[in-house]
Amino acid sequence: MGLSGVLHVEVEVKSPAEKFWVALGDGSPLVKVSAERIETVDLENKSMTYSIIGGEMLEYYKTFKGTITVTPKGGGSILKWSAEFEKTGHEIEDPHVIKDFAVKNFKEIDEYLLKQSSV
Repeated sequence: MGLSGVLHVEVEVKSPAEKFWVALGDGSPLVKVSAERIETVDLENKSMTYSIIGGEMLEYYKTFKGTITVTPKGGGSILKWSAEFEKTGHEIEDPHVIKDFAVKNFKEIDEYLLKQSSV
């Protein structure tokens, strides 16, 4: 495998797209393990792009740029997350664990929002 790559994941959640988008923007219960810089925000299309600019991840990836898009689907939403990365060396694994962590966080945010709606 080369040093550069792209990962994609799509997650269906029960929360409405607008609520989920607001939760992402508010920085809700997402755990921060790195310093990020928001590159672009498209409010109309509920999409944002960010880059990792500090923290332990930079020991493994020279560059790491993520994109999150929230799209309405019925009463819920579809979240699309993708990441473009460049590894610091051939011995570094592709960041599948980071993708899995993102999916876990999206599901936790969904659970949180659903609980808030029922209160």
